[in-house]
Amino acid sequence: MYAPVRVGTLSHLGELEGVERAGDWVFSPDWLDELREQTRATLAEADPRDPGVDAPSAPWAAAIVPLLGLERRGSRLYLPGATAQTEGADELLAELEASGLTPVKVGDAGLARALEQEDKLVRLGGSEAVGAEAFERARAALVEECTAAGGITIARCRDLLGIGRRAAQLLLERFDADGVTRRVGDRRVLRRAAR
Repeated sequence: MYAPVRVGTLSHLGELEGVERAGDWVFSPDWLDELREQTRATLAEADPRDPGVDAPSAPWAAAIVPLLGLERRGSRLYLPGATAQTEGADELLAELEASGLTPVKVGDAGLARALEQEDKLVRLGGSEAVGAEAFERARAALVEECTAAGGITIARCRDLLGIGRRAAQLLLERFDADGVTRRVGDRRVLRRAAR
């Protein structure tokens, strides 16, 4: 069984028999079958709230992962058509809608991940979240304010959005992480890409 080898590292590619090629990589069909079986077995055991697994980070992954017959969503792999079983989602989404931009503590990390992948909530900090629609409204208000004033402080964000200081700080930290803003002293300014 041949694990992936970059074509450029082989001096006598013609000597290898029974290999397949994907991009710059050659490997044995048996190795690919074993990888496919192992990945599917891992997916079968995955958390039903987030039924995916991280895609391999090996150098060959970009060329070979598409051969596995799985769906890639971001950095994760899923069985075709797999969806998260989100028990408790309706209650959490109703709570998020009622709280607006005040973050809600989410005790079930798997549920939070699944709902974030479905673009229904946005996680802030460790275990808190806001609804995706409220987050987008906050983002639009922030971009408008930063465009008009050149930047925004936590205090101005708090007043602008009508939320507490901690909620404003969590939102601004998420905007920083998302590449919308960057911190300069005690202010946030828009990154070029967000303009």
